[in-house]
Amino acid sequence: MTKIDKCIVFSILNFILLVTVIFETVLNFYWFVAAIILLYIISHILIKKNIIKVGILGRNYFFGVTVPMIINAFFLINYLTGMNPINETYCYTNMIAEVGGRNSHERGKTTYIYLSDNAYEYSYMTRSFFIDYKRMLFKNQIIYTFERGIFGLKIRKDYQFIYNENCSDEEN
Repeated sequence: MTKIDKCIVFSILNFILLVTVIFETVLNFYWFVAAIILLYIISHILIKKNIIKVGILGRNYFFGVTVPMIINAFFLINYLTGMNPINETYCYTNMIAEVGGRNSHERGKTTYIYLSDNAYEYSYMTRSFFIDYKRMLFKNQIIYTFERGIFGLKIRKDYQFIYNENCSDEEN
């Protein structure tokens, strides 16, 4: 397998792990980005001091494939070792998006939600759903099933949308 082949295969694998595992982990987005930047800076320093050897594949491969694979492996282990499921229930409202140009303007609900009591405020993927909007239509409450992985990170394992007449638009 050539260097380019490895790069393509592992990049696709990294993307799949990102979408299926990391997006299901409850993370503060800003802390996550800060930790990734810090990891890249430390790796760069360790390479400069010859503590980490990048080998024949080079720095681009190391920073573009190897480091993301290490990060994904950490989250994959956490995800696979999830245990002790708990349910959390929240009322929610959908985000409203506006699309169109100057002459035509439309407003509509999206599949991104705001939870009651501002729960998981900085965990964007916990409140994002890349699903058919019809699953959420006429519903106003969500029941999450979370587990904790071996590294202590909370994982969203399942969710269900339901209608609850006690969840009004005013309280969210």
